[in-house]
Amino acid sequence: MNNTPQRLRASLLGGALFLSGALISAPTFAQDPQSSEQHSEQDETSDLVTATDEKSSKRFAEWDVLKPPFPLHTVNIKSDEVTWASLDVTPDGKHIVFDTLGDLFISPIDGGNAQALTQDFAWNIHPAVSPDGKQVAFISDRDGLSNVWVMNIDGTELRQVTKEKNNIIHSPKWSPDGQYILVTKGIMSSRSIPAGEIWMYHHTGGTGLAIKKRVNGLKDQKNIADPAFSHDGQYIYYTQDVSGGFRFSYNRDPLTSVFAITRFDRETGEEERFISGTGGAVVPTPSPDGKHIAFIRRIQEKTALFIKDLNTGTETPVFKDLERDMQEGFGSEGYFSYFDWTPDSQQLVFWTAGKIHRLSIKDQTLTTLDINIDSQLQYADAVRFDVDVAPDNFDVKMLRWSQKSPDGKKALFQALGKLYVRDLKSGKTKRLTKQNDHDEYFPRYANDGKQIVYTTWHDQELGSVRVVSARGGNGDVITRQPGHYVEPAFSPDGEKITYRKFTGGYLLDPTYSVEPGIYVHDLSSEQSIRVSKQGMQPHFAGGSQRVYFTEYVSGTPYSETQLSSVDLLGEDKRT
Repeated sequence: MNNTPQRLRASLLGGALFLSGALISAPTFAQDPQSSEQHSEQDETSDLVTATDEKSSKRFAEWDVLKPPFPLHTVNIKSDEVTWASLDVTPDGKHIVFDTLGDLFISPIDGGNAQALTQDFAWNIHPAVSPDGKQVAFISDRDGLSNVWVMNIDGTELRQVTKEKNNIIHSPKWSPDGQYILVTKGIMSSRSIPAGEIWMYHHTGGTGLAIKKRVNGLKDQKNIADPAFSHDGQYIYYTQDVSGGFRFSYNRDPLTSVFAITRFDRETGEEERFISGTGGAVVPTPSPDGKHIAFIRRIQEKTALFIKDLNTGTETPVFKDLERDMQEGFGSEGYFSYFDWTPDSQQLVFWTAGKIHRLSIKDQTLTTLDINIDSQLQYADAVRFDVDVAPDNFDVKMLRWSQKSPDGKKALFQALGKLYVRDLKSGKTKRLTKQNDHDEYFPRYANDGKQIVYTTWHDQELGSVRVVSARGGNGDVITRQPGHYVEPAFSPDGEKITYRKFTGGYLLDPTYSVEPGIYVHDLSSEQSIRVSKQGMQPHFAGGSQRVYFTEYVSGTPYSETQLSSVDLLGEDKRT
């Protein structure tokens, strides 16, 4: 980070910095003298974004997953092994339908040659055979997003059931009467991790009915997945994250019971924790005779297949050498490959270790099925570029905190951890400082354009708030102690600076983390006072007597924010 390249190239248009087609503009909080110019830039940016969105929407509407605008190749696949294969047994017990390599196959339940039901460029997974054995519901992205599709058992007459455009659908299961299909609907909130809900759709389509929504509302990141009907349709079982709170976290310990199986009564609307305990419980799979439910549980470092006797309540491990389940992950496509019972409820059919197996419940006899796949797979060439990893000169791909000087003659920005100033007329760019001991962040001009305030960071020495002449220099430290500082801004009269101090820990050094909050520093007296214990993005507006900042609002579905302000003593708070 401290080895600055000899030359940085960036293009400027109308005083705003453009890079790789994206407009990078400065925050617009406090610089009152430039407010009209800033609004003009925002309007231009809005027009640019709108035009880009319309173009992207049109391009998306024209996109065909099965006929992408690039060449496809075909490779022959011959294998007697499969990976993470979800499967379903036909109601007559003669065949199994399974997924592998993004396609669906059907084979005799005793093994033999598998026949492809899908063979295209779409990603097809999670087959579920209808109760009459005539149709297969499955998940496919052939319309651009994962949705439920249904086809005949021979692979003909495909039709779309769900038409989600934003949420991720997976793990379909038929109702015993063949009229409805349960699914997991993964919904993203403030993170890209989908939090599942249980929904039910009529097999002909429609908007669906929510069976189990997220416990903590719209902000919830905890998953609910793997739905399944009981043999008589009275109950719906599903996997539920019961670890508490609403935030998802990685690498949790399944032995502390992160997941449990919940049973929902369709007649009364009541639900109860049905299977739980050490090692968790995921992927509920009720038997056709209604006497047992199979599920997955962790036993120390092993993943095991269990059955629960619904009469006695006894939970018994029947196979302890499954491939590792996904309880540490987020289960966006379930927590294990889906398995099934034979129609007589005497055997379980499941995948592990590259093979599909049949397990006798009575004596735990394991039969490995010899299934052969002879199919064709479409693929596209990987997109690759030759990259010089250490060139002397290169285009910067990310500019941060870019902003015009108050007189409109220069542009200030940060790149590769250092601050730069570019003359808009000549196009010349130079470093604002000459040091290479630390990185520089969050630059802001004073309203008269003569000074720039910014923060620094060093992994061992921590950070500071500094002021430097707009012409360049070393920068004067205004904070008395090292710490974690961000978001500084001048008052309109140039006599004060507000900034935010936050705490370290986790990835950052935890020292000098006491008394975090919003501060105001008087440049004449060289004194700093904390005016708020919370908040972010502090700035002055409408004068130099009040500090404005953003803070989170408690008790709202999402992490909503509000604008607040205090006087220079931290009093007279207004929202």
